Amino acid sequence: MKKTLALVALLLAASAPAARAGPGDVSPDSIYMVGEFVDPVCIFQHGMLGTAQRECAMVRGRVEQGMYFYDIRRRRLYTVIGQNHWEDPKQGFLDALGDTFAIRARVWKFAGSQAIAVTAVYPPDRQPAPQAKLWPWHWEWTVLAGCGILALLYLLALGPWRGRLGGAGLPYERGRAAMFLCGLVVVVLSLDGPIHDLSDQYLFWTHMVQHLLLAQVFPLLFLLGLPPWLRQALLRPRAAGAAWSFVAGVPVGFALYTVVFSIWHVPLLYNLMMRDHSFHVVMHLMVMVTATMMWWPVAGGEAVRRPLSPGGQMLYLFLLGTPMMAVAAMIVFAGRPLYEWYALAPRLWGMSAVDDQRLGGLIMWIPGGMFYWGVMSVVYFRWAGREREPETPLVHGTA
Repeated sequence: MKKTLALVALLLAASAPAARAGPGDVSPDSIYMVGEFVDPVCIFQHGMLGTAQRECAMVRGRVEQGMYFYDIRRRRLYTVIGQNHWEDPKQGFLDALGDTFAIRARVWKFAGSQAIAVTAVYPPDRQPAPQAKLWPWHWEWTVLAGCGILALLYLLALGPWRGRLGGAGLPYERGRAAMFLCGLVVVVLSLDGPIHDLSDQYLFWTHMVQHLLLAQVFPLLFLLGLPPWLRQALLRPRAAGAAWSFVAGVPVGFALYTVVFSIWHVPLLYNLMMRDHSFHVVMHLMVMVTATMMWWPVAGGEAVRRPLSPGGQMLYLFLLGTPMMAVAAMIVFAGRPLYEWYALAPRLWGMSAVDDQRLGGLIMWIPGGMFYWGVMSVVYFRWAGREREPETPLVHGTA
């Protein structure tokens, strides 16, 4: 009976499509995991892992009832339906209980469940180095759809809807359109392709590059790409204008962004985000939305209801970098890996988990901080330029 059930399971698995390989995989039918081989009775009934789980399985002799693999990084349990590395599967499983391994396996999905056929097993510190694949790109359809919808609405506002929105008779500003569309390109390049794959699978520092692009470059291009008449049209409804003026004003927008940015670097939430794609999407949206609110007092132009003076904008930008520097300092000076997801990742390009973490903190600290100083410089020089300009009589009409 057991042999019949095992044969049926293998046939069902063979008929199901294999899970898509992740970036950097050695072969197209293989994914990387770090975890333990476990006994189903001991883990389900008793919640045992490690040496306690080994003793439980030895006493009960449960190997004949099947084996599972517990992926520590993803917190997932897989049924093992095949392996090609043990001459004696029963003894190999018993010997492996309680130890941590890095494995490569083919994943099969059927009826909401997942099973694996193990193709290679290594000690975590002696596994072959992966080779990142920069092409073909991984495309996330939700990112493309979201950016496509924003681009379509923007072009409709500049074209057919222009008159109704208050832009009739005003010159077209191709520079602003280019900035807006470039902002959407930044989102696609951040959330698809090599940056996405490297940050999701291997390297903390690429994740920090991704976050800086989404929190600093995208919001500025997005806001500066909106013509003044379009900003005012979007905020013309009283409720929308009042709500946006509150959440994007000083100090609420500053506080919201700072809280969101800081809380997602707490190791517990960060690891949860990396394991759960839905949480990861929510985090990115929270960062992008609150970053847009944060930049509004600087880049909102005439549509800002309580505008800051140039000196106030410079002080605001100076203060913006302080919380980020504090978070970056804690990451840089940590003597151990803070994030389990990257501590258990395969070591790409020979970089240790601590060095990867420190580089990510330094990227946040130095280029991220210098970005605010760069915008401060633009604000200062524009302010100084206006102060030096002589007043122009109205008869010469450049107002």
